[in-house]
Amino acid sequence: MFEVPSKIIAVLCGLAVCASAAVDQCKPIGWATRSGRTSTAFEVTGGGNVAPITVTTFADLQKYAKDSSPRVIYIDGTLGSGWSGTSGDRLNITGSNKTIIGLRPGTLLKAPIHISKASNIIVRNIVIQGPGSNADQAWDNLTIENDGSKNIWIDHCEFWDGQDGNADVVKGADNVTFTWCIFGYKKKSTHNLSNLIGSSDNEPVSEGKLNVTYMFNWWKAANQRKPRCRYGNVHVVNNLLTGDASVTGGTDVLGVSAGHMCTVRTERNVFINEANPIYTGNANGTGVNEVIDNIFTNCSGNTKGTGTSFTPPYDYTGFMLPASEVEAAVKANAGATLKSPTECDANYVEPPPPTPDRQYQADKGTATNSFIETSNAGYHGDAYVNFDKGGSVVVPVKVGVAGEYKFEIDFANGSSEDRSLVISSAIDTATSVFEKTGAWSTWKTQEVSLKLTAGENSVKFATLDGKDGPNIDQFDVTLVKEIAAPDTSKKDSAKKDTAVGDTSSGDSSKPDAIPLLSGLSLQQGVYSVSVYATDGRFIRKVENVPQAMLRDTRGLTAGLPAGVYLVRVSAPGASRSYFTAVK
Repeated sequence: MFEVPSKIIAVLCGLAVCASAAVDQCKPIGWATRSGRTSTAFEVTGGGNVAPITVTTFADLQKYAKDSSPRVIYIDGTLGSGWSGTSGDRLNITGSNKTIIGLRPGTLLKAPIHISKASNIIVRNIVIQGPGSNADQAWDNLTIENDGSKNIWIDHCEFWDGQDGNADVVKGADNVTFTWCIFGYKKKSTHNLSNLIGSSDNEPVSEGKLNVTYMFNWWKAANQRKPRCRYGNVHVVNNLLTGDASVTGGTDVLGVSAGHMCTVRTERNVFINEANPIYTGNANGTGVNEVIDNIFTNCSGNTKGTGTSFTPPYDYTGFMLPASEVEAAVKANAGATLKSPTECDANYVEPPPPTPDRQYQADKGTATNSFIETSNAGYHGDAYVNFDKGGSVVVPVKVGVAGEYKFEIDFANGSSEDRSLVISSAIDTATSVFEKTGAWSTWKTQEVSLKLTAGENSVKFATLDGKDGPNIDQFDVTLVKEIAAPDTSKKDSAKKDTAVGDTSSGDSSKPDAIPLLSGLSLQQGVYSVSVYATDGRFIRKVENVPQAMLRDTRGLTAGLPAGVYLVRVSAPGASRSYFTAVK
């Protein structure tokens, strides 16, 4: 690493994840990182750290995508013989725990991808060029479908001219994230329909599922479905949608569309030359589309939302861009642009789990309408808690610092149905579904994330809606992320600190100036500057940067090769990120 932090020319963007901690540089974001429609985290690792296999034939690619072993698969060259309608080559991913990556930028796959009943999947750096759209229910460029298809991350891919569509998520699939992808059409047609979520208003297998995140993607000249959804909680954030009359002219052009029982959060996107960018005609009285801080340029038709959506149960605000920076960011980075399969650390090795801060026994808490029992074998300690209808138990949990903690709860559920608990502290609440274990003496572990204050917390485990709960036993508590104590003396500035890339103050007349961070009353000598590459790699960190250096940036990125970088300036309780290009 360099010791001292070149010439900053323009505001651009690197990977969203590069703004998080270095250990998380290349991890997925959004719904792919959650279990169902809950706050319970899921680690999307794909094939993990197994030795990669490089394939040069479509037959080998298909073989490894379908087998039962974890795989990291590099695609070398153009594979597949093409397709039309529902005939030809199609890559069926039916085995779980797969990472499939194009070896070089623009790696072309002449076969659509079909993911069915497979989980923990990563697909990256691949271009699929379809034969052109039609209305014949042909294969989509990508289809993710069926119950069991979940925790899927599609990153830095391109989907062009899909026949029925570009990338659909349907029939009970769940927990999918698309980042830095392009969904586009080059050939003019009345059926250039891009992204469908839910294939029918009568699809009961999809109720409570089809939860999808789109972040940093680019829809180019698609007529409709950007996306069009049913049933899911769909987060459309920091995307670019651009029209092209030479491709879409003469047809209905509809943008983000919330259909039957679908709730959409459309947040900080940019719409350019789009007709009806927010389409409400499919709402069917049940669709919700909350529209938050978007930019509409040269657009006609509706731009207003309907109703209030949902609060995403995953972190994204730390690297979400203001809408004013989205166009440059997406144009600079979307698509199959990664120079190598390891540029975003495809073989990321998970560090060993931290030792739990403490282990607690649920039976040592104060139980209400619950029973302390010993009749079912397999528990730890002296006993376990059996919840009656409407029951609860409050357990004192003492931690050293305020933060987000992982609870690993040993439970048994020998009933015939899944059972839920509401787990709460003074500052946070989480609802978790505990699956059937087959017998009351069969114990499993459930992970739940909960924020705690420093010192002693009263953690309450309570049944939901007056129903029965599982039996719970020992639980481990492990710090995941420390939370800084709020600075109550700076409430106004703290509110502004959550924005990224604010350039409302500072001396921008200097060619090398970064505007000072609006709303931050920071003292000279307490700034910290971190620099990341656009692929998410940590480059350098400089502490105690004087205020003058923020106005004359020569020195912050000195010695770096030409390229695009993220510069994050921070101080206790506050930060800003600037995306820059270095000549």
